[in-house]
Amino acid sequence: MKKSAAILLLLFCALLTKAQKPGDIVVLYDNDVHCAVKGYPVMAGLRDSLERMGCHVAVVSAGDFSFGGPIGAISKGEYIVKLMNAAGYQFACLGNHEFDYGMHQLQVLKDNADATYLCLNLRTTDNNRQLFIGSASLSLGGKQFHFIGITTPSTLNTSSHTSFQDNQGNIKYHFSEKDLATIVQNSIDSARKQDVDYIVLLTHLGDVPGPTSSRYIIEHTHGIDLVIDGHDHHVLPFDRCSNDRNQTVTLSSTGTQFQYIGMATIGDNGTFQTRLLSVDSLAQAGCISQSVTDTLNAINHKLEMRGSKIVAHCHVRQIAEENDIRVCRLRETNLGNLVADAYRETMKTDIALVNAGGLRSNIDTGAITHNMLYAVSPFDNEIVSISALGQDIINALETGAREYPSAEGCFLQVSGLSFIINANTPSSVKLSDNGRLLSIDGPRRVKKVKVNGRKINPKRRYTIAGPSYILLDGGNGFNFPSAQLIATSPLSDLQMLEEYIQSHLQSIISYPIVTVPSRIVFSR
Repeated sequence: MKKSAAILLLLFCALLTKAQKPGDIVVLYDNDVHCAVKGYPVMAGLRDSLERMGCHVAVVSAGDFSFGGPIGAISKGEYIVKLMNAAGYQFACLGNHEFDYGMHQLQVLKDNADATYLCLNLRTTDNNRQLFIGSASLSLGGKQFHFIGITTPSTLNTSSHTSFQDNQGNIKYHFSEKDLATIVQNSIDSARKQDVDYIVLLTHLGDVPGPTSSRYIIEHTHGIDLVIDGHDHHVLPFDRCSNDRNQTVTLSSTGTQFQYIGMATIGDNGTFQTRLLSVDSLAQAGCISQSVTDTLNAINHKLEMRGSKIVAHCHVRQIAEENDIRVCRLRETNLGNLVADAYRETMKTDIALVNAGGLRSNIDTGAITHNMLYAVSPFDNEIVSISALGQDIINALETGAREYPSAEGCFLQVSGLSFIINANTPSSVKLSDNGRLLSIDGPRRVKKVKVNGRKINPKRRYTIAGPSYILLDGGNGFNFPSAQLIATSPLSDLQMLEEYIQSHLQSIISYPIVTVPSRIVFSR
């Protein structure tokens, strides 16, 4: 009976993978999983099925695997490493969110991982020393593969600045943003001298036009065969790009949250063919590793013991995201109001600022557990109060609105403030080389700023609550030159939100859905 079930499973998986032939070389890949751990048993099950068919299989990730949910936040990424070890990953490019736990914890994850962590472009500012292995080779089916990892330079602005600073606050690392294509080409040239057959780039760059996008790297280099990209969460089953010698390079991305597993094979003409396989379909077909499932179940049991306690009830859905769009990065939302009010009330300040990139999940109606709140605020951010001049607050609002209508994490949710954004006015915000606000040299988008109903005084000091990431560390480009630290809360952002809900809201969340905004108003 067991033998029959195994044969049936093999047939199911063969159908979904279009029945690879014995001896085929297959690269399985993901990107931007963000703690959606349901996919790891499936990834391992697919690998096992392909290997039973006689295929030669590599399993790789293009970054942002360790951060984005309670299972990552509670363990600071260590549970994710255990699952990736169990699933048999061999290489992983570092995404920007791998740095969110700090450099020390990233080193712990690296040391515990069976996969080789690749990051070619993270260097020290003093002597350009490389911090991680940039590339590594793997023999697969008699062919030599060389994998190169590239991390987005925007990491300096999207992860905690303190990870990249010395004791004096100076930036001590860079991501080679000024010569990224050059260092990639140098790495390719070095690998080609070793007679490798195929070069695969694992990039966490995204597709926003510019010299640090995956397509730009392809177009300004030669010698690459396949690029597996992350960061933008695009679903890209298969694309062909031309390099600087007009040769074809394959590009693919799997989206996010383990929607798909990518599968790259080598065609008869020697070029890579890629396609995406639905994780849900694979799971329904039975492509699931029991051993990885057992590992996941053991971890989930620990999480349930810790985080299943009901801490509140939600009567009105609190919104960060709608239809896969992070609307809290585009407009005032009730979740943004809830979190900002929690910071202002707890820290007893005039106003509060919350970078929308820190709001990661909705709160749905019904019973709310500790783990559900972890999903909202998984960064374990330090909350501080500062005093700063009104002009710095005005500049911060302008900095937060600079990327609109792009849904970026710098967009600010607020408490104690109201203002108008004219989206038709082009942003004139300029950032310095270290990613902080440098100047605002043209017309401003933000108008009519009020603090608790009264016109803001640019020369007066106000008290502000919020994450130290934006108020003190320069995260997301913010800069408060006049800042004076008042207090650092012993509570993390999550703990503060939970305490506010229980103490001030009597454990009932009913912030109304924002239909007519009163804090952040748009004009045309």
